[in-house]
Amino acid sequence: MIDFHSHILPAIDDGSADLEESLGMLRLSAAHDVGLMIATPHFYADAESPARFLRRRSHAYQALREGMSGQEAILPMVLTGAEIAYYEGISDCETLADMKIDGTPLVLVEMPMTKWSDRAVEELGSIYDKTGLIPLVAHIDRFIQLQHDRRLAERLRGLPVLIQANASFFLNRRYSRLAFSMMERGEIHLLGSDCHNLTTRRPNLLPAMQAIRDKLGEAPLQRVEANGRRVFTDNPKILEAMFL
Repeated sequence: MIDFHSHILPAIDDGSADLEESLGMLRLSAAHDVGLMIATPHFYADAESPARFLRRRSHAYQALREGMSGQEAILPMVLTGAEIAYYEGISDCETLADMKIDGTPLVLVEMPMTKWSDRAVEELGSIYDKTGLIPLVAHIDRFIQLQHDRRLAERLRGLPVLIQANASFFLNRRYSRLAFSMMERGEIHLLGSDCHNLTTRRPNLLPAMQAIRDKLGEAPLQRVEANGRRVFTDNPKILEAMFL
């Protein structure tokens, strides 16, 4: 399984505090049958320039790679991306492609933690039209809870965007019924742990996968795994087929 949302790079954001914790998170992820992790540190356009963020990400990634040396066979592979906080004008950012998930046309976007305006939703969709990059909406489950909008995925259905859900969505007794329903309808394209540490926000894909399997069988997990493979291809028609 691919973990499309994680904060495992050491000492770059509110995720892993240091290299030791990052390696511990990778070991736990490996035990959870994760073969590839996407490191998606937070990027806030109002706090730093893209150039400074990319320098910091590069340094953190190199430190992690050096720490993984000799353990590559037992640890998940790590690729870089970013969790980009939405801001007005994001679709016109000339360096947006530098923050995409390596080897894919995806950019992980964290939408506002407020009621989304029509303008924000429209601009989210225009990212693809203007840049050819495909927005991957981070942790859709948080926004459903925040906006009290259980039909949020339907609002996004007509846009060229993909949807990522956190593993915790399927493990939360209050929201798991909705999570399984969205998964069954194909409204969740990719999964992520959104792990930040080894205590309060640990890697947790395996229990979520087990819950999905117990409730819905293998088919939804196979679809998510197939989606993960598709985004690493260069065929846009395959990606467009995922716009459900």
